[in-house]
Amino acid sequence: MAWLEITADEYARHFANPAACYMKADFNMLNAEKVDAVRFFAYEDNGLRVGLAMGEKGSEWRSPYSAPFCGFVCPQIQTIACLNSAVRELKDLLLSQKKSLKVTLPPIFYDRMFYSKVVSALLQNGFKQSYANLNYAFDFTDSTPYEKRLHYMGARNYKQFAHSECAFTRETSVEQQRCVYGFIQEHYKAKGYTLWMKFEDLQKTAEIVPIDFCLLRVDGTPVASTIIYRVSEKIAQMIYWGADQSALDKRPLNVIAREMFRYYQEQGFDYLDLGPAASDGIASEGLCTFKESVGCFADLKYAFEFDGARDGAEGIANG
Repeated sequence: MAWLEITADEYARHFANPAACYMKADFNMLNAEKVDAVRFFAYEDNGLRVGLAMGEKGSEWRSPYSAPFCGFVCPQIQTIACLNSAVRELKDLLLSQKKSLKVTLPPIFYDRMFYSKVVSALLQNGFKQSYANLNYAFDFTDSTPYEKRLHYMGARNYKQFAHSECAFTRETSVEQQRCVYGFIQEHYKAKGYTLWMKFEDLQKTAEIVPIDFCLLRVDGTPVASTIIYRVSEKIAQMIYWGADQSALDKRPLNVIAREMFRYYQEQGFDYLDLGPAASDGIASEGLCTFKESVGCFADLKYAFEFDGARDGAEGIANG
C-alpha cells in the first residue's frame, strides 16, 4: 500500500472518467508552464485505487494549480477504510519528500458519497481544513418548476421580465464569442473584480473542454452573457457571467439565470454549477442571497492543507 508516481498517459488510462475535467491528465498538462512540474500519483492497494494530480512549485504541491478545483479521483467506489489508508500514506509521502500540499475539492454534490468520505478521511488523519466555501448550483434532478424555486426577491424580479422577449443563444463565431467576453470584461471592471482568463486562454482551454459562449438578448438587444464549461457528461459549470451596465434596469442577471436553467435542463444535464459565493471561507452575503433568490441550492466546497516539511521538522524536534 503506497502512493506511486505515474506518467500522464498512465494517469489518463487509469482515471479516465473523473467527476470533472479538471482532474484529467490533459487538463492538468494544459498550463504546465505555470509550475516547475506537473506530477501524477496513484494509491496502490491491489490495484490503483485513488489518483491525485498536482502542480509542483518549489516545496509546494497544489491540486489544483490552475483550476477551480481538483483533488482525489477514483475509478470505482472505495471504502472509508481505503480512503483513510490512502490519506495516511499520502502524509507519509509528503513528510518523506518534505513537501506541503494544498488541495481544493469539488463541491460535494459532484459525487456526494465519495467526496463526503474524502472530507472525513482528511479530517480524521491530520489534514488542516483551510476553509469551506458556500457554492451554488441548479439541480435538474429535482422536478420542481423553476418559478417555484424562486425566493421572494427573485420572484418579484422574475415578474418584471416575464413578458419580455428573451433569446439565449450559444455563439459559435469568434466575433460573437468576443462579444460574450466583452460583457464579462465590462461587468468585472464595474465590480472591481479580477478577470483571470484572457479570451485567448479560453480559446486554448476549448481545445480540450467543451465551452459554451452564450449571449442573452432581451427585446432584441444584447444585455448579458455567460461562459459555461461542460465539465462532465452530467454537470456544466458557469465560469463567468456579466451584464451590460447600462441595462441593469432589465435585471439581466435574473433573466440569464432563468435562461441558463432552461437551456441546460433541456440539454439533459443533472446540475449547472454557478460557483462559489465566498472567498477563503468568508461568504459574500449579497451574492449568496442573489443565487438563492434565483433558485440555486447551496453546498460546500472544501480546501485542505498539510505541510510535510514543517510537520516533519516539528516531529523531529519533539522526538
